[in-house]
Amino acid sequence: MAPLLCCSYILWLLTFSLIFARSRAELFTALVDLENLVYRERELRFELERYVSSELERLTKLQEFLAKVNAAHEVVGDDVSRYLGHPVNSYLEIRRFHKEWPEVERLIQIDNSEALLDVIANHKEAFPGKEDYDGAIAALLRLQDTYQLQPSAFTQGKLSSLVSSPKMTVSEVYDIGRHAYINSDMFYTKSWMEETLTLHNKQDNHKDVGLFDIYDHLSFSEYKRGNFLKALTYSLKMVELDPTHERAQGNVAYFGEEVKMYKKTGRRGDTGIITDTTVKPRNERNNWHQTSSFQNYERLCRGEVRNLTKWEESKMRCWYYSDPPRLKIKPVKVERVFVKPEIIIFRGILTDSEMNTIKELAAPRLRRATIQHPVTGNLEYANYRISKSGWLKDSDHELIRRVSLRIEDVSGLTMDTAEELQIVNYGIAGHYEPHFDFARDHEDKFSSLGTGNRIATFLAYMSNVEAGGGTVFTQVGTTLFPSKGDAAFWWNLKRSGAGDESTRHAGCPVLVGSKWVANKWIHERGQEFRRRCGLSRHQ
Repeated sequence: MAPLLCCSYILWLLTFSLIFARSRAELFTALVDLENLVYRERELRFELERYVSSELERLTKLQEFLAKVNAAHEVVGDDVSRYLGHPVNSYLEIRRFHKEWPEVERLIQIDNSEALLDVIANHKEAFPGKEDYDGAIAALLRLQDTYQLQPSAFTQGKLSSLVSSPKMTVSEVYDIGRHAYINSDMFYTKSWMEETLTLHNKQDNHKDVGLFDIYDHLSFSEYKRGNFLKALTYSLKMVELDPTHERAQGNVAYFGEEVKMYKKTGRRGDTGIITDTTVKPRNERNNWHQTSSFQNYERLCRGEVRNLTKWEESKMRCWYYSDPPRLKIKPVKVERVFVKPEIIIFRGILTDSEMNTIKELAAPRLRRATIQHPVTGNLEYANYRISKSGWLKDSDHELIRRVSLRIEDVSGLTMDTAEELQIVNYGIAGHYEPHFDFARDHEDKFSSLGTGNRIATFLAYMSNVEAGGGTVFTQVGTTLFPSKGDAAFWWNLKRSGAGDESTRHAGCPVLVGSKWVANKWIHERGQEFRRRCGLSRHQ
C-alpha cells in the first residue's frame, strides 16, 4: 500500500508542477502562483531538515570528541611525563591519534549540502524576483491606504481571525519603511519606521537593524513632511548614539534654527511647519489618488455605502426565472440589488464542482491581466489592475459550452458575439481601480473583434473572500461583496447604444482571502432583436 501511495504522490506532484509552471516574476499578481511557491518551499524545507539533521549529528560527534579531549587534558596538568607514565593514558593518547583524529578530519570534510544545493538549483528559476518583492510591499501599502489600517495590524497578525500569520520581525518591518523611503513616500516611511522603532524596543533579535538608522529615516521623513520639531528630536537621538556623525550634527543645527525661528516669529522657515501633533495630509499620493472620486471608491471598499431611498427599496425584489426551456426543471434564483443601474444577482448559478473544473482548466493559461489603451486599443499592463487572467473557449471543454448556454438563458442575449469566458485570480491585495467595461465615445470600440461595444457584463464569483475584494459602483455608491457561486449582471449600454456612465465600477483590494471570478463580456452585434434599441438617448 505504501509504494502505491508514494507513486500516487509523485504523479500528483509532477501533474501539479506541469499545471502550475510559470515564468519568473509577476507571482504577486495572482495568489494561485503563490500557492505553487508554498509547495516548492515544502520540498526545500524537507531537504533542509535532512541537511540540518545530518549537520547536527556531525557536530554532535565532534562535540563529544572535543569533550573527551578536554577531559583528558584536564588530567594532564603541567607534568606531561607523569601523565604519560600511566600506560592507559599512553594507550588512549595513541588511540585518539590513530583512530579518532582521522575520523574528525573525515567529519570536517563531509559536505552534506550537495543534495540541498541540487534541490535549490532545481527551483531557483521559480524564485520570486525583485518585481515580486516590490509588488508584495506595494500591496501591503495599498491595503493600508484603502482600509485605513495601522502597521501594527500587519506586524501583530491581526488582519484575520481565521487565517493566522506570524508576528513580523524588526528587519521585516524595516524593509517596508525602507521601500517607502526609496520611493519618496515619506508618509509610509514615517509610519513603518515608527513601527520598526516600537518593535526594536520590544524585541531582542534586531541585530540587522540599528537604532541610529531607524532614527535617521524618521528624521528625514518628518523633515520632508514639514515637522521640524520631530525631525530635530530624532536628530538629537542620532547624535546621542554617535556624537561624531557630521550629518546628524548638521541636521541638529539646521532643524534647531528652524524651530527657534518658528517660536520667535510664528512663521515657518524655508519649508514646512512646526507641530507635535499634526502632519501634512497624505500628499505623497498622485493626483488621481487624491481626488474625491478615488477616495469615494476607497470608502465604498470599506463598506461605507449610502442607504437606499424608499423608492429604491420598493424596487428590490427576488424571483425565480424559468422562461427558457433549459430552465424549466431548475429555475434560476434572481435578486435585484440595485435599480439605476439595474444590478441583478443570479444566486447559485455555478456549482462547486463546476467552479473547481473551471479553475483547473484556466490555471495553466493564467497570465498577468492587461487593460486596453483607450486610444490605441492595444493591451498593456497597469499598476491599477493586479491580477492574472486566462481565457476559455466553448470548444475547450463541454462545461464551458454549458456555462455559455446558461448565461444566454439567464440574460436573454446571444453568446455568438460574446468574448471568451475570462477567469481571473487576484494577487496580493489584488484590485482593479474604477473603470468602465464599455468603450466610451473617444475610445476604440473593440474594432479588432468586429462585434461592437460591450452591451452587458456577467460576473460570476468563484470563491468567498474573507475580507475586502468587493465590487463597487462608484457613481451610485453601492458595493457587491463576493458570494461563491453567485453572479452579477448589468447593462453597460443604454437602449440607444450610449454608454451608461453609472456602471463605472471597481474591484476592491483583497484584504484576506483568494478571489476568483469568471466574467463574460457580451457585445452588441446579434442582440438587435433580443434587446431592441430605444428612441431616446437616455432610455
